[in-house]
Amino acid sequence: MISQEQLREIRSKLEFAQNPLFFFDNDVDGLCAFLILRRAIGRGKGVVIKSFPDLKERYVKKVEELNPDAVFILDKAELSKEFAEAVEKKNIPMIWIDHHETKTSKEIIEKTSYYNSLPEAEPTTYIAQKVFNRQEDLWLAVIGCIGDVYMPDFVKKFAEQNPELLSSKISAFDALHSTEIGKMVRMLNFGMMDTTTNVVALIKYLFRANGPRDILEENQYTKQFQKRYAELNKFYNKQVEKAEANFDEKSPVLFFSYSGKTSMSAEIANRLYFNHKDKLIVVAFKRPEKVNISVRGSDALKITKLAIANIDDATGGGHKEATGAMVPIDDFEKFKENIKRLTKVL
Repeated sequence: MISQEQLREIRSKLEFAQNPLFFFDNDVDGLCAFLILRRAIGRGKGVVIKSFPDLKERYVKKVEELNPDAVFILDKAELSKEFAEAVEKKNIPMIWIDHHETKTSKEIIEKTSYYNSLPEAEPTTYIAQKVFNRQEDLWLAVIGCIGDVYMPDFVKKFAEQNPELLSSKISAFDALHSTEIGKMVRMLNFGMMDTTTNVVALIKYLFRANGPRDILEENQYTKQFQKRYAELNKFYNKQVEKAEANFDEKSPVLFFSYSGKTSMSAEIANRLYFNHKDKLIVVAFKRPEKVNISVRGSDALKITKLAIANIDDATGGGHKEATGAMVPIDDFEKFKENIKRLTKVL
């Protein structure tokens, strides 16, 4: 949990920055954290981080291009040495706000003002909302938290005001898959899987949106966003159906792999875990050189770490029941065998 003193420190740094640059993870938690902070101070640029697992050196170009007086890093577990040193040389303060375990060295972390909500691990969106506590951003905070499968303490107030969108009496995971707020999470996640131009247009729209219904409403500003959601939702449902069709109920693991132009393994894995909460879910998106993997289940973090331990250049981590990993394509079969072995042992 982030202390009140730390929240005041973050707020002070945000208010002092006149040209802040926000780097945020490419999911709803990262997006909503950025939106809440940007809407609160009314200034700053945002850059989506698409590198995994760390914020890599190539993003230094954005720092050089936009010439910020402060860099804020949101919802990213790792920070590369090259990026941190390059920004430090420019004498630009870095404020890093996250909720994951990190493998980044203490030497690199100390180059930043580092705020992490472990061990409670409240999402970055939750932290962002607590910094200013603006009621007009409560809906974004709820979407971001539910998107990270976390039920925040302010959800009751939102649910009372919007009973048709969300109930505070269900779990965050059930809310993700059975409520209108859950639908909005998918819409925003899918909206981020678009061209840079369309993502920028969506973010600009969200800067001035007044509430959650502005996401559901189709108008001249949301037309492309709604179209993209419809396309990807169709693909998403098709992949879930394929996974279900080939699933052996007797197996402790539901293993599904797919390929194509769009990676949405996290969303597919979440849905399959919702359908089969007694199974370990492993969803793999195969690319020519690597495989992006999402794992869901009661021992997901433990199993993920063990499954990649003997694979060179593999990375992985996340939360206790929800993790991500990346392995070289040549070692994918080895990874699968590791998963099969581990589910028999644990």
